Amino acid sequence: MTASAAQTTDHTSDQPASPGRRRFLKLAFSAAVLGSAVGAAHGVDTEDLQIEDHKVQIKGWPKSAAGLKIGHLSDFHVDCKLALARTKRSVAMLLAQKPDVVFLTGDFVTYKPHIWAKPCAEALVPLANVPGGAYGVLGNHDWWSNGKNLVARAVEEAGIMMLRNDSCPLKQAPGVWIVGLDDRCVSKEDPERALRNVPEDSIKLLLVHEPDYADEAPPVFAFQFSGHSHGGQIRCPGLPPIHTPKYGRDYPEGLQMAKYHPVYTTRGVGVMGPQLRLFCPPEVTILRIYPA
Repeated sequence: MTASAAQTTDHTSDQPASPGRRRFLKLAFSAAVLGSAVGAAHGVDTEDLQIEDHKVQIKGWPKSAAGLKIGHLSDFHVDCKLALARTKRSVAMLLAQKPDVVFLTGDFVTYKPHIWAKPCAEALVPLANVPGGAYGVLGNHDWWSNGKNLVARAVEEAGIMMLRNDSCPLKQAPGVWIVGLDDRCVSKEDPERALRNVPEDSIKLLLVHEPDYADEAPPVFAFQFSGHSHGGQIRCPGLPPIHTPKYGRDYPEGLQMAKYHPVYTTRGVGVMGPQLRLFCPPEVTILRIYPA
């Protein structure tokens, strides 16, 4: 079921910060102090959007679709004018890479969806014009803001298909299906429902916000696209992330092999908490898919 068929009434309320979020904000504050000290050395890179371009091989991928370019954006966290401007730049940068299809993996807003859902969606409108279209799933903050239906509806009105435990064929690659799950953090994922009409022998690409869901997923997917972790957002050079959220700890960044299938986790576009990244720049992703 897409957002247009879901409940359309939203009541927005401020949610109390979770212990994990409070811990992250404390770390972010400490890092902000550190960031001010290293700013001259360009360690603070909140606005330093970078292109990540990777070649990926998938077993059984159709030869007729060899080299298909999938654009991947996530975690816009549009909650201020800076975040909105960054989102617009990420869209322009992605379109300059001429993707064939685009996947968006959640956290369109942080809070106040009645204010920010529509501006975020309007910034994403150009993505609907890529040859294969654009597809999205919701993230935990889209749910925690009590804006799940409001956000999904706004994004769909921008011409992007929201997959809420739903699926559809990838028209440029015969035999390939896109499967989108609702958010794992709120236990709304339903793979059985999402796979209901998907042929068993098809190649299945999974869109789900949280990367660590890869180890819970049924063993039917060829590849997974996720966000959620921000790559840690605040890093020390050469060290693992200082903090990552629940369901974003095992596969926090880049291409990794999970229990049954590979997962690509983007560092995302936006930030949570202070408008700060440290040694962890935001990301615009292109994955070029080839047969294994």
